Amino acid sequence: MRSAVYFLAPALFAAVNALPFANGAGCYQPVVTTYVTKSDSSTTQAPTTTYLPPPGTTSLIPTKNSTSTSLPHSSSTILPTPSASCRPPSWTRDGDAPSTGTLRAGIVFVDFADSPANTTVKELYDFIAMAPAELYKEMSYGKLNLELVPMLDHFTRMPGMSTSYNYSRGLSNEAHVHYINDALTTVGPSVSFKGIDVLYVIPAKYADEISTSTATKIDITAADGTIIGNTITYGQDLYNVWGTKTVNHETGHAMGLPDLYPYVGGTTPQWVGGFDLMGLIGGISPDYLAWHKWYLGWIEDNQVECVADAGKTTHRISPIEVAGTNSKLVAVPLNSTVYVLAEVRSNQGINKGACGVGVLLYTADTTVYGGSGPIRVIDSTPSSGGCDINKGGELNDAPLAVNKSWDTGLGVVFKVTAEESGDYILEVDRRM
Repeated sequence: MRSAVYFLAPALFAAVNALPFANGAGCYQPVVTTYVTKSDSSTTQAPTTTYLPPPGTTSLIPTKNSTSTSLPHSSSTILPTPSASCRPPSWTRDGDAPSTGTLRAGIVFVDFADSPANTTVKELYDFIAMAPAELYKEMSYGKLNLELVPMLDHFTRMPGMSTSYNYSRGLSNEAHVHYINDALTTVGPSVSFKGIDVLYVIPAKYADEISTSTATKIDITAADGTIIGNTITYGQDLYNVWGTKTVNHETGHAMGLPDLYPYVGGTTPQWVGGFDLMGLIGGISPDYLAWHKWYLGWIEDNQVECVADAGKTTHRISPIEVAGTNSKLVAVPLNSTVYVLAEVRSNQGINKGACGVGVLLYTADTTVYGGSGPIRVIDSTPSSGGCDINKGGELNDAPLAVNKSWDTGLGVVFKVTAEESGDYILEVDRRM
């Protein structure tokens, strides 16, 4: 006879133990892995070449060559290809938490014998109750409602001391699952998790051993028999480093988004600067990139203009921060997994502090995992120093300005010809 509580089957536990930190699935595929928020906000800029694949990966992004800038200019003008043909075939969203409609996050508040709670559950709930949901409402153009559901009205005491969980950066999947299982054990079978999309385990404030926030997509079964496919265990960085945007970063993982900062070496803003809080959570322009909004269903297919064939096209693109039905993204597929992308970033909405506005160019590769550079911003003002060293630095002024052009070295040249009522007019010259 089986126990009433099976948080993780033994066979799956064996599979988990064998998994590396970033496993072999694409970054927008359901992944049995653990993501750890990087608390290092160091912004010492390392030299970076945006068109090269990250070390140790097999990105299919072509490398720039000495003849790329001398390709003949195309004289033909073509119409954008229907955007559905641009959608990456790997974008299935299997195993992801809902990104439209209502996402219900069940919260378990925990404390420890060596770090007892010194606040009420209500105080911690009130801290995160409004801001993350409001941020998602704005970023999603009203398409996502984050609903936080406290499972109990009190802290539940973990069976182990906070020091016993080996909870630190690089936390193993086995240790992480053990921590989650202990939290669910303390809740017991009388609490129903039915209808919960994501589990949040939130520690008492000042439980310093529980330092970083971590997300996992391992299926775990609660005591009432409910299978929970996405779990986030929060750390003290929620309180004393990143604040409530930690919730939006970690829940981004639950919805299928990868980390945009390097796991090993480099600096947090190395690849995307202060753009998109899946990179630097405290970045100067934290709204998700249009690529991510397309994946999440916040941007419709008909708002993506696809340039699949050689020739020149002209596009009118609306700022990513502004709701509406206008086009939001130009996508140039180099093959089935690698794209050169263009979107408009302004200083509106949650990006009101942005110092660089205009057309942001970047590459995306669906075969590159989170932490290895799946997205890389193309800096149209290299070596400028950018702005705000603590919020992204060098890349913060990367967007292409009016009357400026940029040869990506990938057979695609972009030119911003005008700004009209906040929209940008962009010429794309695809030469191959």
